[in-house]
Amino acid sequence: MPLYEFRCADCGSFDLHCGMQDAAGTAPCPSCAQPARRRYSVGVGRAPGGVLRDAGRVDRARVDRARTGEPVVTGSPSGRRLPRPGGHRH
Repeated sequence: MPLYEFRCADCGSFDLHCGMQDAAGTAPCPSCAQPARRRYSVGVGRAPGGVLRDAGRVDRARVDRARTGEPVVTGSPSGRRLPRPGGHRH
């Protein structure tokens, strides 16, 4: 969900996560409940660089989960396969 910045005349700026269709020009201030105006500014995000430059959405999400410490399964177990025993196969 996008993060929008609002400014209350009494309390100052605050951020609010909401869907794009729900981002109105005003929102209630979390401190005083007065209507606060939405501030429009240039995004602060930057284009990914380095190894994630050409990565897809799924790969970036996997890296974000790994950075937070959430377990990430990236594929089948590594290591050599054990030989199958010879003899009878039931």
